[in-house]
Amino acid sequence: MVVCLPPSEFSRPPVDIKLDSNGKPTGTAPAAVVCKAHRPWWFTAELPDQAARLTEVISHFLFLDGKDNRFQTCGRRFLYDVLSHHVQQQEKIELVFPGFPFKSPSARKVLGRLPDLGEELLLHRLEALACAIEDDYAPGAIVRIVSDGIVYGELLGQSDANVYQYNSELRKICVENRLEHLTFVRLVDLLQEGPLSANSNEMTPEEYVRDAPIIRSQFLAHDISHYNIEDSISKDSGVIRTYRGYLKFLELDLDGTSMMMDPDGNPLSGKQRDKVRRQLAKKMIVNGTKFSDLVQAKFPNCVRLSCHEHPNEGPKFALNLFPGSRMSATPWHNVIYEAADGRLQIGALQSFDKKNYEIVSKYDRPYYVREKSSVYSFGSQLDAQISFTRNFPFGLTVSCAPSAGLSFNDLPMDKLRKLTTMHSCVLLRGFSKVDRDDMTKKSEELGPILRWPAYGAIFELKENPNWDVNSSLTCEAMPMHYDGVFKTKTDEHGRITNDPPQFQVFQCIQAPGNQEGGQTILTNTADILRYGVTPSQRQLLSSKTWTVYTPQNTVFGGDHFKLPLITQNELTGHDILRWHDPWPQWVTKFKATNVGISDSTREEEATIVDLLSDLLYDRRFCFAHTWETGDFLLADNVELLHTRTAFVPSPRELWRIHVN
Repeated sequence: MVVCLPPSEFSRPPVDIKLDSNGKPTGTAPAAVVCKAHRPWWFTAELPDQAARLTEVISHFLFLDGKDNRFQTCGRRFLYDVLSHHVQQQEKIELVFPGFPFKSPSARKVLGRLPDLGEELLLHRLEALACAIEDDYAPGAIVRIVSDGIVYGELLGQSDANVYQYNSELRKICVENRLEHLTFVRLVDLLQEGPLSANSNEMTPEEYVRDAPIIRSQFLAHDISHYNIEDSISKDSGVIRTYRGYLKFLELDLDGTSMMMDPDGNPLSGKQRDKVRRQLAKKMIVNGTKFSDLVQAKFPNCVRLSCHEHPNEGPKFALNLFPGSRMSATPWHNVIYEAADGRLQIGALQSFDKKNYEIVSKYDRPYYVREKSSVYSFGSQLDAQISFTRNFPFGLTVSCAPSAGLSFNDLPMDKLRKLTTMHSCVLLRGFSKVDRDDMTKKSEELGPILRWPAYGAIFELKENPNWDVNSSLTCEAMPMHYDGVFKTKTDEHGRITNDPPQFQVFQCIQAPGNQEGGQTILTNTADILRYGVTPSQRQLLSSKTWTVYTPQNTVFGGDHFKLPLITQNELTGHDILRWHDPWPQWVTKFKATNVGISDSTREEEATIVDLLSDLLYDRRFCFAHTWETGDFLLADNVELLHTRTAFVPSPRELWRIHVN
């Protein structure tokens, strides 16, 4: 976790920050520094051991729940040593992920032969891992995806043309989604001496199909005479799991194929089928061992990730492919299923009831399955012109072509309210702007509008040099928070507490010119509690309350609140986190916010602040939105926390309405 200074020391600025008589920075405020990282730099600026921090970052993305997991006893040290080598040289960290071979041929497992939402989510996850490293390490990271299609394709009856097409579509997904930290490596690159070939990614289908038999022959000739498959299956727990996993998926992948028939075309007996599967599984492990040997030789100093469960003692580490799933749930053998509440699952197609789902398409092909629901039907006229796209790691985009001439006024707000409840935030893109009156009227269709005494229904978020409340009307970054933390009500016990609105509605009037700044980052706190904390960490958070205070001003402040760290979103029933980043005066030229943990020792307070400062900016749980002029965004202000990154002064302007 982040080793963040406890609040009592956090208020002390670094020696190079000069302050005026009011304790405000005299030069550029730390919160005004534009950078790519999501997390404020001062949360990690004093870390004594960068390799240890990066080890912790990578561990968040690993599958560490296996029976034989040995990450804490020896794998952590192995990973630390690998990362120390890169840190000492201040060089880019290389991570290698072998996988993405081709889609399973079984129609009972997958929707088709080309990548779908499962692959897209895994690519995003790998990108998030590289970006998380870059947040704390300036040289950055790169993930090299080594496709193993040729390694297994012939064994499973896959044509080289199919392997090429699958791989080519993966590259297109990366380009369209701007996954700039991912690069692809072909098997031919592993076989060639010297640096990676610059043009291997530019092979045409004809070149690939022509060269594949030669490359396969060279691969199969790779010498691993030292390796004994029978010994490995009997003694190596990781190989045993892989072997059993192969046997399981081969039952469906080979069903109905010529491999399960005798020379006369008759089905093999049960014993004969079992023998074929065992022989084939062993061949796959042998080929996998050759492949792994070549990867190690080509990338001797990389962090080696795997789609299979491992003890995680090194050199291989099991990537957690999909939150909440088992390690065997690879996207090329499964489909993504969206439940009625918006939650995603992964599994074989046959494991979901066909009567209860509909197939959702993208790129003119089946992409995932979704539990049947009328909430995605906006009416025949709109349905023909709009599309729905899942965002990573959460959220939904509803879009239309600008030429469709649709407006925010045309959308059914009852459906958007339900979708926002399901997905936590909904981005609307391609719809024409509306004026203040229409935005207010449409927002009222979501629910009662909270009108603030100081500025009414619509708050215009744009730079105002005369604003001396907080940093919301400046180009400074903002603390992670939820709107309405300082709005008060008296609870049933007569205590003054906060009273936040349920939803935010934004319209982007003018996006900032600098694309690296001014992002809105929304953090899904329900997912943090599901996947980001250990049972002991959750118990600690559940047992504590926190205090928050900002000096009184013309809009809010002046009250001391004592609030639970974990509470419930009454709308969804999800357990959620409530928090506001400590924001001392030396960080900002505007109002500071004091935060602490109630009834805690100094060590407990530091532990909790560390943990929250880490998780709330964790890229596994953050949807980072780069605004485009004309965007509308609806967000659940209770389920989510949010912040804004600093940006170069520009005419950035958002309109915001609060709805209950």
